[in-house]
Amino acid sequence: MRFLQVAAIAAALATAATACGGESTPEAESPAKLNVWMMGEGTPEQTKFLDGVEAEFRKKHPNTDVVIKYVPWPQVASTFQRAAAGGAGPDVTELGNTDVQSHIEQGNLADITEKMNGWAGVKTLSKTALTNDQSGGKTYAMPWYGGVRGIWYRTDWFQELGIQPPKTWAELSAAAKKIQDEKDVPGISAPSDQTNGIVSFIWGAGGEVAVKEGDKWTGKLDQPQARTAIDFYAGLVTRDKVAPAKYIGKNELQGPQQDFAVGKLGMYIDGSWAFKELKKTGAANATKWGVFPIPSQNGGNAPVLAGGSDLAVWNDSKAKDAAFEYMAILNDKKNAQAWADYSGFSSMHTDVKFSDPVLAPFTQIAANLKMAPLSSGWAEFEGTKKVIPTLVKNVMQGKALDEELKKANDEANKLLNP
Repeated sequence: MRFLQVAAIAAALATAATACGGESTPEAESPAKLNVWMMGEGTPEQTKFLDGVEAEFRKKHPNTDVVIKYVPWPQVASTFQRAAAGGAGPDVTELGNTDVQSHIEQGNLADITEKMNGWAGVKTLSKTALTNDQSGGKTYAMPWYGGVRGIWYRTDWFQELGIQPPKTWAELSAAAKKIQDEKDVPGISAPSDQTNGIVSFIWGAGGEVAVKEGDKWTGKLDQPQARTAIDFYAGLVTRDKVAPAKYIGKNELQGPQQDFAVGKLGMYIDGSWAFKELKKTGAANATKWGVFPIPSQNGGNAPVLAGGSDLAVWNDSKAKDAAFEYMAILNDKKNAQAWADYSGFSSMHTDVKFSDPVLAPFTQIAANLKMAPLSSGWAEFEGTKKVIPTLVKNVMQGKALDEELKKANDEANKLLNP
């Protein structure tokens, strides 16, 4: 297998639109080359994993050269724009799941409805995640893996202090207060730049970010349920004072993860993928960590938003059948298990569980999966504009809650209806 690094794209994308087209040609049963794009920098472990996938694929396509191209995340947008404008695109590509609807809308992805319906693996895929890959009754991508968040905690401290994993917000705040009083460290972190975690609190209060009404997305951030959620989350810092103000404007990687790892923080919100980094930073505490679901306001597990990646066949591919066969092997049960254990991300096969018992709760957490609004504008709402992090940051810094909720809701109405 050959691995290539995508170079930075400096040329104006408009020039790519002049790329010449041509008549389509019949698809070869075994193409000479299959181009596969993976997001990120790649690691030796990932290379080894993908070598194994290729070996299985080549049992049927022995003469096909699988070429893996790693696309660094900062270059993803420009790389896909170039491909969409007529440049050299992939046959198979990994996609951020919040970008799928935008690619469908732009016509970048092949319709794989019939292929998915004929694939045995579809039966165990999360139906919620699969909905994210569909439009107009057709399927354009395959859910691969997702990152759901739970609350990491110190099992030894909970046992010593007689604390049970909280089931309500009141219990969560009380647990944080007890840890803070007895261990002289902040009880919990509540960073403002954490859209996925904060959305769980909105959903856990019975609220929504936005709902589809007719053919339009209508923001619900100005409704009482969302108000209750933002008031509670921000109040962990401003009112209950069990979360430190130093994390305002930051995400879980900018302090909370490191502080928790070394015993300077009682609880923090993060995903299963954090386990590797936690062990690197605080190996001495690695046997003392556990995870419980983000609680709903009045009991039960809050729904969780899955960030992650899906797999798709690029619409311009001349090897669509082989491309789908590669995806089906990459995401079969055996490889899904291996990928989950390596990456720390939850498989979107509902019956694939983590092998490590520390991560076992994330399987339960992922069972309460909920997707972001299926709008092509979600990526801008969440990523570029950071609407919810801005809302929370401003409230934590003393701005009026109702005014900030209205501003955020106006942004939702605008950005989710591009």
